[in-house]
Amino acid sequence: DDTLIGIDSSVDIATEANLKNLCQIGENLLKKPVSRVNLENGHFEPLKSGETNEDALKRLAKILSQERRNREMNSRYISRGKKV
Repeated sequence: DDTLIGIDSSVDIATEANLKNLCQIGENLLKKPVSRVNLENGHFEPLKSGETNEDALKRLAKILSQERRNREMNSRYISRGKKV
């Protein structure tokens, strides 16, 4: 989302009020549909799937968690000398 302006878009203002406001902005972004930038016009466009950012992050977390488990299993298997 490229709609942040003023204080909200600054990365170096760490006042309590600004941090609370940024938390609210983040929570609102989670509810919005996943979007991508159209490279032809530079505008954000929602995906046809209708998936929210929250759903997409949950799906990504599951994928990353499974990948980590698989890597841990493989490293244990290799470290026991069972794999050439």
